[in-house]
Amino acid sequence: MVAGHLQEKKGYFYIVLNYKDECGKRKNKWISTGLSVKGNKKKAEALLIEARKNFEVPQQVDQENPLFSDFMLQWLEMMKHRIEITTYASYSNAIKGRIAPYFKEKGIRLKELQPKHIQDYYQYELEVRGVTANTVIHYHANIRKALQ
Repeated sequence: MVAGHLQEKKGYFYIVLNYKDECGKRKNKWISTGLSVKGNKKKAEALLIEARKNFEVPQQVDQENPLFSDFMLQWLEMMKHRIEITTYASYSNAIKGRIAPYFKEKGIRLKELQPKHIQDYYQYELEVRGVTANTVIHYHANIRKALQ
């Protein structure tokens, strides 16, 4: 578990996670809790514990040709503040829970991605995971939006 603490800034709690990158350089990751300082310390502490448990040290990414899974995660992070919270939650569940793990395991890079890879993913979701066609349509919408 990564080290971290709560920090008060402008009347709100922030989570500050401390870690070392691949080169051994100390880094901080600030995460807004959105909780005001007044009356929310226990909630903020619970968020800190959860963030510490779930934090993964960012890996160096080949910026010229990243893994498709990394590209999807970067796109999701970029969209975080541009879309509604509920939309972000939906995208996040699909990408972090299903799409990125599948493509990470396959090791497919963005420049290598072909329609066949995406079709294979849809077939996997339908046949192996047993999701409905409507769910696959939602996954398709996420991938299409990221690739535009």
